[in-house]
Amino acid sequence: MMVDGLDGLPANPLAALDSIENPTPENPGLFSGLDPDTRQALEGEVEWTRLDGGAVLFREGDAADSVYVLYTGRLRVYVRAPSGDDALVAEIGRGESVGEMALLTGAPRSATVVAVRDSVLVRFSRSAFDRIVEHSPRLVLRVTRHLVERLQRTTHAPRANATLTTVALIPLDPAIDASQLGNSLLAAIGSAGSATLVTRDRAAAQHGSGAWLDALEREYRYVLYAGDGRDHAWTDRAVRQADCVLLVAPGDRPPDAGAVAAAVRHMPAQAVRDLMLVHPPPHAAPRGTARWLDATGARAHYHVRAGADADIARVARMLTGRGIGLALGGGGARGFAHIGVIEALNEAGVPIDAIAGTSMGAVLAAQYAAGASPADMRDINRRHWVRQNPLKDKTLPVVALLAGRRLERMISEMFGDTQIEDLWTPFFCVSADLTQAEMRVHSRGPLGLAVRASMSLPGLAIPVQESGNMLVDGGLMNNVPSDLLRARCGKVVAVDVSPEKDLAIAAPYPAAASGWRLLWGRKKSHLPGIGAILMRAALLSSKRHQTATARDVDLFLHPRVEGFGMFEWAALAALAEAGRACAREALASSAVPLT
Repeated sequence: MMVDGLDGLPANPLAALDSIENPTPENPGLFSGLDPDTRQALEGEVEWTRLDGGAVLFREGDAADSVYVLYTGRLRVYVRAPSGDDALVAEIGRGESVGEMALLTGAPRSATVVAVRDSVLVRFSRSAFDRIVEHSPRLVLRVTRHLVERLQRTTHAPRANATLTTVALIPLDPAIDASQLGNSLLAAIGSAGSATLVTRDRAAAQHGSGAWLDALEREYRYVLYAGDGRDHAWTDRAVRQADCVLLVAPGDRPPDAGAVAAAVRHMPAQAVRDLMLVHPPPHAAPRGTARWLDATGARAHYHVRAGADADIARVARMLTGRGIGLALGGGGARGFAHIGVIEALNEAGVPIDAIAGTSMGAVLAAQYAAGASPADMRDINRRHWVRQNPLKDKTLPVVALLAGRRLERMISEMFGDTQIEDLWTPFFCVSADLTQAEMRVHSRGPLGLAVRASMSLPGLAIPVQESGNMLVDGGLMNNVPSDLLRARCGKVVAVDVSPEKDLAIAAPYPAAASGWRLLWGRKKSHLPGIGAILMRAALLSSKRHQTATARDVDLFLHPRVEGFGMFEWAALAALAEAGRACAREALASSAVPLT
């Protein structure tokens, strides 16, 4: 529902918009270039507009008659996909405009715009917009630049929470003190910008004034609202003010369906819901997270150990778009370089707030997400890959070269029955779905099955079966899943361990020959084995994305692993050191700060 009217808002919308631009002599306000007569005429053609959370501002295909600038709140922009579903392409934050493209082109609305929460906008009529175009070339240039930036955001994965300004902490259990958690989160968010916490009592002292809350959002970069289970009216108000609703629940108990239903009953369908599960001492490994996710419909979740400042700091970074993600690529034994990269990041104090991987990168990312330290990872992989080598499990190659028994045993011993959603560190991995001919992203469900699918090289390992589909090595589709991680984290570090040049032949070999003859003469001719050829072939489709990967991440690492074979497991220590040296050098010279 849209409601027009002042209701405590500033009398002059243009001046109010100038104020949220933080004007300076070097960067004057949006409308400062207008001459007095034009500005005076324009003031009579703009008006305040309120939009309730979940309400539609306009729909794709509608006739265009206005342009809007967001004063407070948050909007989402959807376009209709070929499948008929609405696809999210952008989010609009305070001070951004929406609707100008249709007026510039004369075409119908090209997208549907929906309020994530209660929002206040300034509406410019068509005549007002035409007046701006006629009298202020500087404004036209700025509008055009804004359109280009939004178009770029629709062609690249958006940075997570880039425009988020308000968060409501909503307790799902009477024992949870949202105000106390809010203060902890406030301290952690402070490094990202000015922040304040609004409790029920603080709001009551201001008589719940909407103008006061709007003023807080203009004064502070971030505003946190602490819900109160005893006061449903205040809690509902906090939800309506929030860009993101952070549902807080006990991590050691299953969800109470009634409490969850009561907490979410008035939330708009478009409301961004995240889940924070707080685990009391002795901080046993999380279990049963899937039930909480199903009950709340949360977009993302965070496990927090009670009293652990580092866990709260991770939540603060992820909520404010400053989370650091690490994407680990596939490459067989060369993936051991990832261990050294993680060591170097730890030494430099760079947090890893989320981690993802493909193939061997999925194995190592899963180990880290499950709580293994780099030293633990060295021991785990030395025991399984160096000493036991699951690739020695050869069989008659009807479906694959490996029988898979050793591989299955190794995965079971590494990960047991752990579920992805129960990991302390957010994780996902990538596989290729042969049945559907598409990429599969594993962010929930059995960890072992997901990792096994991500590393099942076609021809070498038997494909993983899931719901009637055959899943194989994710390197066929996306060997370094940094683009997927980019939508979840503000900054991304990508590690590619696939050499630019590989499998060079030292001597010619015949175009046709007996396998026995090639086996007999392979050492002399340095002809690579079928496993190495299959792996290199699987990575070729991903190699062409390497340039784009390097350009779109904040730190791209390419350890010097060319001198090591794809199955040279015994070189674990040397490969880890190569990764460590590469990361240290890159961190020392990087122009992009990660901490």
